[in-house]
Amino acid sequence: MWIENETRRANRNLLLVNGVMGALLVLIIAANFRYCANFVRGCEPISATELAGLKSPDQRWRNFVTVSGEKSVKTDYNVIEETTRNGQVTSREVKAEYVFLRTGNKILLVKASPGAEKFEYSGELVPTTPQLQSDVVQPLREQDPDLGAMVLPFTLNAADFRENGYWGLAMIVPLLLLALWNAMKAVRRSSEVQSAPTWKMLSAFGSAEQLSQEIEADQMGGGVRKYGNLQIGAQWMVRRRTFSTWVSPVADLVWVYKKVTKHSVNFIPTGKTYSVILVGRHRQRTEEQMKENAVNELLADLANRVPWAIFGFNQNLSQTWQKNPQSLIATVDSRYQQYKNQTAAAAAPTS
Repeated sequence: MWIENETRRANRNLLLVNGVMGALLVLIIAANFRYCANFVRGCEPISATELAGLKSPDQRWRNFVTVSGEKSVKTDYNVIEETTRNGQVTSREVKAEYVFLRTGNKILLVKASPGAEKFEYSGELVPTTPQLQSDVVQPLREQDPDLGAMVLPFTLNAADFRENGYWGLAMIVPLLLLALWNAMKAVRRSSEVQSAPTWKMLSAFGSAEQLSQEIEADQMGGGVRKYGNLQIGAQWMVRRRTFSTWVSPVADLVWVYKKVTKHSVNFIPTGKTYSVILVGRHRQRTEEQMKENAVNELLADLANRVPWAIFGFNQNLSQTWQKNPQSLIATVDSRYQQYKNQTAAAAAPTS
């Protein structure tokens, strides 16, 4: 059956796309599992002795730690955010500052939020960047070699170490839930074809099963024309989308118009795109973008098939359709009756 095939195609695409998206998100989480686990579990205290024994932050799986020290000294090295306007700096804000924290017989470089000096910091142990080595650690070694030798070969990021985790919660978790929801929706629609959007759309015109047979015969018959992704048979219009299928009887059309969209970059025109808007009496609507020649051919074809429909756009028509669509439908029905009467009169034998 046509509608079952369309539903199966849409469900397969929905399951495939969301399955791939879910798998990619899981891979991203897996690749950052250590950070994710530490983010969830939080910081745990670490002794000065254990800290001194580390050669690299990667030696410790739980690298979100709380470090206590006996003395802290601010360096002159800060992270500054500048705001500019028209190439001129209008403001500066210190986002983070670097502190030397004495813990046991070692010194730990700490990236801290601006504020008073503290003797306890919580954050993530990370490698000390070459920039910090040259700008912060090396000057200390040159000034006091003994103190410089006490500096640990890693940094405690106590300023923005949770930032990536919050971004992950804001982006990855909703996407993962969306992928799971869509996958479950595809499975449900596979077992309950009546819940699929195409089935519901087709039911607005009558018995979905009976109409499905008509559409199949109409699409397989000769004379089907294709405009972009829109296929028009003798009685039915079909537009396949990735996750659904738009379908409508040709005779159901109420309003048809051409849409021209102008594009520009920095107020310089870069071209136009063309599309056709199709609106039916059951509120079904689709917009099909195609080349201008195809748009004009489609409008001419539809004008020949449904001459009683309203063609063209103006603001009054748009407002009428939004506020009182039945009046527009009544106008089209009246035009259809006039068309039938004129056709009958033309076909009547003359005495």
